[in-house]
Amino acid sequence: MSSDDLARRAALRLGSELDRNLPAAVEAHIQGGDAVPKRFDPGTTIALAALVVSVAQLAWSIYWDLKKSSKAAPAPDVIARRVRLELNVVEEIDVGRRDKIITVVVDELMKHPPEA
Repeated sequence: MSSDDLARRAALRLGSELDRNLPAAVEAHIQGGDAVPKRFDPGTTIALAALVVSVAQLAWSIYWDLKKSSKAAPAPDVIARRVRLELNVVEEIDVGRRDKIITVVVDELMKHPPEA
């Protein structure tokens, strides 16, 4: 599983709670690359999709960094804490949504951990 797959899985889970268009917006963000606008209104589907993709990429990277220094899989709370510390989030996206996205992404990461 890649970080893109991780973002897709998280978006599917979050869609019913945050925004029903979230899975499609995440896919558009993944496929769009640089074509996705860099500035958008916080709280919109596009902002949430960008956050899901960013959290997935960051969690993926943190997982691998921690895994390199230990043979055991890193603990989910450690990954979530590092994501919260390292993530740059638009201030207007409320903490509850941010934390929900982080929780779901980390949960999906631990259900389907990357393989070496």
